[in-house]
Amino acid sequence: MSRISPAGRFGSLVIAFGIMSLVYVFPTSAGGRPTRPADIPIEDFFRPAAFGVPLLNPSGTHVALSFHERKNDAVGLMFYDVGTGRHRGMRGDKDYDISQFRWVSDERIVYSVSTEKRFAWGLFAITLKKPEQVTMLNRFDALALLGSPRARPNHVLVAYHDVADEGAVVGKVLEFDTRRGNYTKNGNYEDNAVKHIAPPTGKDGVLNWWTDQQGELRYIVMHTKATRELFRRDGDRWVACPAAELDRHALLDVDADPYHFLVARSLPAGGGEVVRMDTRTGEIRETIHREAKYALTDAEPHFSSDGTTLIGLTYEHQAPLQVWFQPDDVALQQSLDAALPENHVNLIIGRSRDSRRILVDSYSDRHPTTYYIFDREAGELSPFAQTKPWLPPELMAPMRAMQFKTRDGLTLDGYITLPLSYDSKTPLPLIALPHGGPWVRDSWGFDARAQFFASRGYAVFQPNYRGSTGYGRTISVEPQYDFRKMHDDVTDGVKALIASRIADPHRVAIVGASFGGYLALAGVAFEPDLYRCAVTISGVFDIESLIEDDRRNANHYRRAEFQDAFGDPRVNREKFEAISPLRSVALIKSPVFVAHGEDDRNAATAQSRRLVRAFASVGVENESLFLKYEGHSIAALKNRVELYTRIEAFLKKHL
Repeated sequence: MSRISPAGRFGSLVIAFGIMSLVYVFPTSAGGRPTRPADIPIEDFFRPAAFGVPLLNPSGTHVALSFHERKNDAVGLMFYDVGTGRHRGMRGDKDYDISQFRWVSDERIVYSVSTEKRFAWGLFAITLKKPEQVTMLNRFDALALLGSPRARPNHVLVAYHDVADEGAVVGKVLEFDTRRGNYTKNGNYEDNAVKHIAPPTGKDGVLNWWTDQQGELRYIVMHTKATRELFRRDGDRWVACPAAELDRHALLDVDADPYHFLVARSLPAGGGEVVRMDTRTGEIRETIHREAKYALTDAEPHFSSDGTTLIGLTYEHQAPLQVWFQPDDVALQQSLDAALPENHVNLIIGRSRDSRRILVDSYSDRHPTTYYIFDREAGELSPFAQTKPWLPPELMAPMRAMQFKTRDGLTLDGYITLPLSYDSKTPLPLIALPHGGPWVRDSWGFDARAQFFASRGYAVFQPNYRGSTGYGRTISVEPQYDFRKMHDDVTDGVKALIASRIADPHRVAIVGASFGGYLALAGVAFEPDLYRCAVTISGVFDIESLIEDDRRNANHYRRAEFQDAFGDPRVNREKFEAISPLRSVALIKSPVFVAHGEDDRNAATAQSRRLVRAFASVGVENESLFLKYEGHSIAALKNRVELYTRIEAFLKKHL
């Protein structure tokens, strides 16, 4: 069985910013491998994974995957030969990272590069045989790789954004032949595209593009203010799809028949189903899968390697679950589960054209992902990449699924991670860690932040409050803008843990990022006697200001959504007062730590600066950290380490 060794030499590759060759090793922390959770350095929790999600080429001979180099905090690209176990690749440096990549044939791969971990820098193509010969497809534009048409190998479809800002309007789709270098005197790389596809006119902007199972651009969702519309591409024209009901149906993927879309919808009694929708009539043709509790709005369909048959779904249960529709795949899943460690989630994430070679992602709450290749002909299951080999699984804390009741009678999901030192006779200091979004959900598995806090002796509570995806329409959709009830749900979960004597009622903190940062501040503002302290990262605290910020930052759809949900702040003053914790800072009794990236275009840094000024005016104890050259996500490793070093000290002082 072949596998990637801990150290190996890569071949040199030339791209526009220099020669790249490296020796990649897994460095260990100073002083050797830790023996206690508390001895694990902060950096080990928050450094990026050694390897990103791998992609198998159609013939199954090579795997492409990104990798992180600790020394320069840079992301490069590796090519792994499945047959020989040899590998080579290109290294990023402190200014440049590989950001996206995709196979466009068995031999050719296209990849994009970003600079400063935020800005588009270029799109390039190389081959396995001559990786030193780099074809430049684009420089400096913000873009997203959509797919590669099966009928035109070596071609790629690329969606262009008008600007690189988060939430910006998507402009158009271009198709490039990746074998042609797009060098032009005037720098207009669009001139060399083999096809230009513009969206329908008369709308405010594009929210999503979809290619069909043959790789052709097929659907687009556009919006006018907060109203969404689905269009299908027939030949060279866009046709509006009738009665798509995008407010009730979650679009998942184009079916094998391109006139049908797979959508998820909630059931009146709870749970949900995946169905086929005919986009010519809006009719529901067939139920594919039904789930009694979960809504399936996050389901990922899987198709046969030729794109002609739907073969399975992956969706969130209490942990991610894969459901297969073909007996052969059911047996394959059973054999993988039997061969891999007990209590692991084992996901099939790729397969070769002939389905001989299978890529597998295996992980648990205490074991970060290990990637495997299963050779069905040889019967061999081989690990080839570990994502965080420096973290000892035996020192990681178990994550347990839980449920709790809300004050208005709902039953919601959550997760509690307890330190290895936990004694049921002694309540623990608790950190409530609500997720961002808010329209996502936490899931069972390895969570670096939860593990970090648990290693420092805290219990960690991650609630899937109402508005989180997956519950069904009455919990996930209808209250998706009821921010105060989301706050109440977090409060009710914390109080349930106090009542169960897991949490010490006098030692509770709340920590969150993005919308989780909103909930952190809401916690200490609206429940001033519950929390000893709070930490908010990249948060939003005043909804009226967020709406105005989106006007400037080109996120017109979110602005329109919020205006529809909350109305005009000049008219609905009480509603905005009730949901904006910034306007209740005088109620806060507990210290607050505020962190934000200086260049955040999603949640304006001005929100956090205004919060700090408000604290000063009313005498709330606080600390702050504003990080230069960072956006909404704190991306640079040195900044992550500084942030969580400060947070650790803050919690130790106040909790």
